[in-house]
Amino acid sequence: MRLFVRNHGTIPDRLLSLLRREKVQEITSFAQHAQHGAGSCANKQYPQATLKTVFSGNIPSSGTSRQQTGLLGYPLFSSHQGFFHCWFLCEAHCNELVKQILTEPPGIKTLKLFDDLSNAICVYADCIKFIAENAPNDKIARAAIVCNSNAHEFVEKLNTNVDLYRAIKAVADSSDTFSSLNSEDVTALMSFLHDMDLSGIHLPDQIRHSYVQHMSEIATAGNNFLQLGQQPVLIKFDDAPRALHNYKSIMKENHNKKVEFIELHGPGSDHVMTDVREFAFRNYHAFDQDKENELMNLLGARHKMARSVGFKSFSERELRNTMAGSPENVSNFLNNLHSELKPLVDLEFEHIKFAKAEENRHDFGEPKIYPGDGQYYSRVLNERCLVDNHKQDMFLDMLEFENVIEGLNVFCEDVLKISLVTEIPMQGELINTNVVKVGVFDDKEGLIGYIYLDLFERDNKTPRTCLHTITCGTKTQLPVVVLQCSFLMNPRKQEMGQYHYHRINLDQVQTLFHEFGHALHAILGRTTYQATSGTRGPTDFSEIPSMLFENFISHPEIYYAVVNPFAIYSDSDFKLGRKNLFNTPYSALKTETSILYSLLDQELHSDTLPTSTNEIANKLFSKYSHLSTLEGTAWHHRFAHLYFYGARYYSYLWSQSIANLIFYNLFHDDPFNEKAGEKLKEFLRRGSGTDFKSSLDELVGYEFGQDDMIAAIVEPLKVFNNSYLDKQDISKKWW
Repeated sequence: MRLFVRNHGTIPDRLLSLLRREKVQEITSFAQHAQHGAGSCANKQYPQATLKTVFSGNIPSSGTSRQQTGLLGYPLFSSHQGFFHCWFLCEAHCNELVKQILTEPPGIKTLKLFDDLSNAICVYADCIKFIAENAPNDKIARAAIVCNSNAHEFVEKLNTNVDLYRAIKAVADSSDTFSSLNSEDVTALMSFLHDMDLSGIHLPDQIRHSYVQHMSEIATAGNNFLQLGQQPVLIKFDDAPRALHNYKSIMKENHNKKVEFIELHGPGSDHVMTDVREFAFRNYHAFDQDKENELMNLLGARHKMARSVGFKSFSERELRNTMAGSPENVSNFLNNLHSELKPLVDLEFEHIKFAKAEENRHDFGEPKIYPGDGQYYSRVLNERCLVDNHKQDMFLDMLEFENVIEGLNVFCEDVLKISLVTEIPMQGELINTNVVKVGVFDDKEGLIGYIYLDLFERDNKTPRTCLHTITCGTKTQLPVVVLQCSFLMNPRKQEMGQYHYHRINLDQVQTLFHEFGHALHAILGRTTYQATSGTRGPTDFSEIPSMLFENFISHPEIYYAVVNPFAIYSDSDFKLGRKNLFNTPYSALKTETSILYSLLDQELHSDTLPTSTNEIANKLFSKYSHLSTLEGTAWHHRFAHLYFYGARYYSYLWSQSIANLIFYNLFHDDPFNEKAGEKLKEFLRRGSGTDFKSSLDELVGYEFGQDDMIAAIVEPLKVFNNSYLDKQDISKKWW
């Protein structure tokens, strides 16, 4: 996490000129306006309302109080002009804080002013970023995009302000001051210094200026790469397999003729026909020179930026001050995990080959398993396994959304002693009427934060699943977050009136719990400094709570008790020795794919700039994947995480391993253990304000190492694979 938030994006010149023409009548502190934000509606709750009643439609989610405000509770966000006014207020406030820092003698007050400065720009920029991606109309969208760019430029100036750097470094260099700091002060101080060092602040002016230029190049190339990767593939209707003729089609001019094209928005991995899966994958993931060029531009700009500020590679720069610490540690972790996982993947792969051979008996020879096949047959065989174990109803049926969200609330009440209570929003506060505002209440502390649940798809909404932190939780600031998903929403009419009828599958339930883990991490944070609160930490640390919540929903006792109490199940669910419903017998291949993606991410950001990303991808694919490649394809050209999580994609596996350690040591045998829940809450309150590893050792109960982390991923898979796959007869091969 950088000292000051970074928001990337390219802005048209005409919009920048609009910003310069804006007239601001009042220059008062932005912080004063922030006080009237989301926390101003504290005690206005739906009478006797629960999340279940709101999402079932018995109480309209669009109900509001008479009091008026702007988006997210900020009055100035009620019109597009207000965004520009608010920016100038924020900028004036930040400039005032900079003056105070530069005139203040080195001491604890300098450190706290630094955090105030970081908080002021983060609160504004995080709000603007969310609104820019999900604006209710074009005027607000354009205003938010312009202000987002303006904030980005201001952040770059702060990150390369030598006087600011000297002021904070003086605190560390003063032996008297440094000795008076407590451990949380020192952690925040070192974090500030580290983040400014990443910008090459200690280097000559020319190098600092080149750093800013490289950051602009990264933003441009990254956005171009994302846009190209999101575009559908157009295939002439007559050239497509008949099975694809029911896909969405459009008419386009082609040599002065109207020609019908099919829009392909995915690789077709869920299609039942082998030739259709291969056709769809080959076309959707076809090598594209434009994508390759933009990816190379992105990698080149990152490489130059890292080199300009003294690092051998972009990966080395990104991994400093993370849990992993270095590219070498990440490589060791991934390679050792791959080695331990290989016997399990070997066994799964034999079953997949057998299944494909059964479906294609007219083909002779050993079947090749392509990427689309791996995903398809893993799902088919998994469903067959569930049928054999009498759990098909639980896994294959769609679940009532209101039961899922209420089950999440019940779990939080039972284990963490916190409640989710619906709140009546003010007029103009919500970005859409389908958003639900929730107050989070602790049984001892009372109100501890707010969550906006923005869970369903709509026009003009970015189709992302993520958490937006609007304000961080500290000892003096109430946290506010937006939990964003894009679940389908189907209207249905009843005699009592119209409401929305929601059903989601188990993968979506898992996604909801994952993001809620992030939300609780942010809400429970109670550090002195916002820079170390909640999710404000390295990715391989901040993903741990979200992965832990995936474990919670996958535990049979939690699932049956709070999410799907009417499901039919057998005692075998509790006798398999795994107590994890998602560790199905075909999860090892999925984990192997995550390892491959993580290794590619590391290799592309290593100290040697590649001449061809496709060459590296194919080389790693042949070494680390059991699947066969399709000639002419480049699957990584649509791998958006190369931009969003550059050199940090490994964090998911790293965090999963630690989350598993926490789960199996604290909750596996007793998932509703209140003492374990209190221990987890205390861990989350600390954020990243203490040493990561020592805090985790304390939570787990012992000092663990990489071998323990790898075992925490492999052993649960091994138990169930051995109990199910080894018993299946695949001796009769069709090839």
